Amino acid sequence: MLSKMSLPYLHDSHSHFTLYAGMFKSVCLKDVKNKDEAMALFAKLEDGKLNSAYGWNSGSFSLERSELNKFPPLIISNLSLHGFVMNEGAEKLLRPEFEEIIDNYENQEWCEKHVTELLLFFVKIMPATAETMADFAAFLLKECGVYEIEDMLLPSQEIFEMIDGSTLKDRVSFWADVRTFRTLPEKTQKRIKGIKLFTDGANGACTAALSKPYKNGNKGVLTHTLSGLVELLEEAGDTANGVAIHALGDIAARQVVEAAETVRKHGSNQFIRLEHAQFIDLETAKRAKNAGIVLSMQPNFTEDSLIYTDRLPDGFAERNDPFRMLIDKAGFVPGKDMFFGSDGMPHGVKFALKQSLRPVFEGQRLTLSEFIAGYCVDKKYGVYEFDPTEIFG
Repeated sequence: MLSKMSLPYLHDSHSHFTLYAGMFKSVCLKDVKNKDEAMALFAKLEDGKLNSAYGWNSGSFSLERSELNKFPPLIISNLSLHGFVMNEGAEKLLRPEFEEIIDNYENQEWCEKHVTELLLFFVKIMPATAETMADFAAFLLKECGVYEIEDMLLPSQEIFEMIDGSTLKDRVSFWADVRTFRTLPEKTQKRIKGIKLFTDGANGACTAALSKPYKNGNKGVLTHTLSGLVELLEEAGDTANGVAIHALGDIAARQVVEAAETVRKHGSNQFIRLEHAQFIDLETAKRAKNAGIVLSMQPNFTEDSLIYTDRLPDGFAERNDPFRMLIDKAGFVPGKDMFFGSDGMPHGVKFALKQSLRPVFEGQRLTLSEFIAGYCVDKKYGVYEFDPTEIFG
């Protein structure tokens, strides 16, 4: 085994830079495996302020509001960013400004239909500053090997100007949800990548729109009708550089492709990117290819086939992240119409490379050259060196 391995820095095509920068100093639960460890961390929280934690895998251990009430005000985000819990102290602090969210955040269907509002809610309660964004970008480069990153939800014109006036100008780019996009000056609308839409949920919350129910009986959530999605695509085609559409489940991916085919028939040649596409089937993939849709996917999500076996329908673990089918049968080409990102779960080279080269199932495997083509920037920006034994043992 080589003592050192190097790869060009990454271009992370899908993350939430501003959100994670705001969370950067929060309690991280990604490596916490049980409730006792989490409780020990919460016992160290500060009184008199809102505390936050992120990276909680609800499949590993439960966190109930009643048992969190003994701690200072605390809000905890699920690993998938779809769903969170908070204690009474946090509810009391946040209710005056966010009454609708406090009244509804335990209703999973409501949450999926308001997912952009909830993600932006986290940005508001844990606001990023020029300093925290600079610190986080430095961490991404040094510790994770990430040079460029696409923030899928621009919070405001103020954040755009903050990045645009900083040394991160050429490293951080933005998409914006429809509501935020409409508030931006036309000059900014033309400079960001486009509009971000959600069509379903996530595996962690059992809300991705799958063709079979989750093991707990959940049937997933489609957040738009087909006609409503077509209408949004047509608006994006008139005003934005492109549209990126979250569609994790097979039903959601099919709906996106049908909507894209409709606007193509209307004469649109707008840029459409399908985000995640974890359970897309071959027929839908071929139609997506013919419609000129670009795929933005996460190699690290092959781990979902392990960590969500308690909830995925039978047969769906094997269908997750079907890279070989998409490349070998549907004809997608990494670096041309297939690109890779992390969604921050986690950021960086090491975990993504391990999941790509040694995935749970053979159908999820990427070659090293495919990984580099779909994920890496030009070597002129630098390379990330690491010990391969940290990944492969």
